[in-house]
Amino acid sequence: MRRGIENCKMRIANCKLKLPDTLKPSCLRDIGTPSGKSIFSFQFLLCLTLLGCRSAAPRPAPLPAVTMAARAEDQAGQLSQQQQNWPAAVRAWQLTVDRFSLLNDVASEATALHNLAQAEREIGAPEAAHRHLEEAARLNEKLGRTNDWWRNQIGLLQVEAQPNVSAPLTARIDKLLPLASRLHDSVLRGLFLNEVGLWRKSQGDLPGAEKAFTEAEQDFKSGHDSSGLATVSANRAALYEAQNNYEAAIASWKTALQQFQLLRDPQGITPALAGQGRALLLAKRDLPTAEDLLRRAARNYRTLQKPKQAQATLDLLAQCLIAQGKQEEADAVRKGR
Repeated sequence: MRRGIENCKMRIANCKLKLPDTLKPSCLRDIGTPSGKSIFSFQFLLCLTLLGCRSAAPRPAPLPAVTMAARAEDQAGQLSQQQQNWPAAVRAWQLTVDRFSLLNDVASEATALHNLAQAEREIGAPEAAHRHLEEAARLNEKLGRTNDWWRNQIGLLQVEAQPNVSAPLTARIDKLLPLASRLHDSVLRGLFLNEVGLWRKSQGDLPGAEKAFTEAEQDFKSGHDSSGLATVSANRAALYEAQNNYEAAIASWKTALQQFQLLRDPQGITPALAGQGRALLLAKRDLPTAEDLLRRAARNYRTLQKPKQAQATLDLLAQCLIAQGKQEEADAVRKGR
């Protein structure tokens, strides 16, 4: 499993301050009722008073280009948080990139490029995501933003983790491993080590993967990153499955599910449901529970618009139903998917 920036905006409300009499300017408190001879002087002083006691001029309105960039960024962020309409999120982040480029706001442009790449990954456009992450990394390196450069590198590791294509990923990990010891942000180091663990697992280096996940877990604990800890629990569960240690896998999937539920994270809850159901099926124990978990996971994958994962989960559900002697239900699942 893999894990991706919240934008905070502060609104300042207009306020009016009414001064008590004792705090009014002395020019107002000392003037009495004017006599006939002093009416001109009074009017003159009153004019000066009103001019001197004016409130400060309001701040100028934001320039149109700045407002348009902020609006584009806000809309793109909302679409990404909804995690549903990813094509619209791609369009919104591309517009945000263009707006910040027009303003020559290079730092914001780099952040928008990173988020654009994340959305492109969701719609199955890895080439475009890779190109935009490389561009974001180039800009961040130029600006000296080391942590943001590392975020771009971790994103590139995720994009390059393609089945049957290991050379680019291996080359990038070999390049980054010597630099990781100088990374002071514990959460970023944990994210990197999590990717290292997944890569080692894909290469069949299961002990090396376990070591990387353990180190990532320690970094996430240091950084108080609950999402990172839940992700490590899920990845460790999948590692136990690869080792045919199904009892340990079931326990770790349960832990991951509880952690993701506390975070109210559907993107983590759904794989944890599917993982626990799969582990129970592989262990050939408590198949009714496995069936329920797999049904829930398949439905959630459909809701999240992840058809490949939904299909794989339905295949497991059909196997689970057959193992319970429910052939007709299994046939219905296969026909209805």
